Amino acid sequence: MKKEVLYGGVILSFILMLVFSSSFVQAKKISKEECFERFNDEVIQDVKSSFPELKVLDNPNDYVQEYTHSDLNKAMMATGGTAAPYIDSVQHLFQGTFTGFPRFFVAQPDGIIGNEKYESAYVGYFLYQTSDKINGMVKMRPGKTGWDIVDKKEVKGKVIPWKCGK
Repeated sequence: MKKEVLYGGVILSFILMLVFSSSFVQAKKISKEECFERFNDEVIQDVKSSFPELKVLDNPNDYVQEYTHSDLNKAMMATGGTAAPYIDSVQHLFQGTFTGFPRFFVAQPDGIIGNEKYESAYVGYFLYQTSDKINGMVKMRPGKTGWDIVDKKEVKGKVIPWKCGK
């Protein structure tokens, strides 16, 4: 009988520990900045999942660089404007009303080679979700004077719930 009570007490203690530790984790607040960053990441993940060719952006074997609008502004200042033709050709895409913040990715995927028009094997992808939940991808290649748009696609996206308060 004593063993049964002891085992029951251990099991009850274990159950209570699980209940209280999980509610403690749920009660842990994250900062508004971190919440907003998570929301933006969820939006971009939804956009990526809408276009199969974007799997290259998550391939650990491919070189991929991610830029925000702020990153492009910093690059413009850091280069004293010498990179302006390339930055301007992307920066204007950030104008509009979006859900979350759009992102510009530059990748060097396997199988992409330069040609007469595009000497570089780099490919740029401007990803966004409009305020009416349309996921968009603008595929670009670096030309002689800036990034050239080579393809643009849009599809209906998911509604990403806002979980960061009011």
